[in-house]
Parts: sequence; C-alpha cells; structure tokens
Amino acid sequence: MNLELKKKEIKEEIERTSDEKILWAIARLLHIDDESEVPEWHKNVVNERVEKYEKGNGKFQDWDEAEKKL
Repeated sequence: MNLELKKKEIKEEIERTSDEKILWAIARLLHIDDESEVPEWHKNVVNERVEKYEKGNGKFQDWDEAEKKL
C-alpha cells in the first residue's frame, strides 16, 4: 500500500463529506476531538437502545460472546 497516496485519498474524501457522524468518528479515532462533547445524534442512538432494552426488545450480548463471533 502506498501510504502517501492513501493519505491523499483520505484527505480528499474528508474534504468532500459533510456527514457529521463520519467526521466525529475520524476525530475520535485520531484523538483530536473534545471527548467531553457528545453529539446530540449519539445521545439519541444510546437513548433508543436503552428504551428497546427496557422494553425487552433490545438484545444484549456480553464481550465474550461477541468476541467469539469475530
């Protein structure tokens, strides 16, 4: 893999995107974000999952079970 070419491609794609979720994930991955700031869309995802779990519609899987499937 040509790392310089890959970096260039990634930079170009970052410049083209306006998807907040992608940019947030990249910032977290590169440790360049404010970890204390959680986006509203992320809070909504978590709240939806909690509601499903409380209603019995959510699925729970512990790490050991998930790891076996990897």
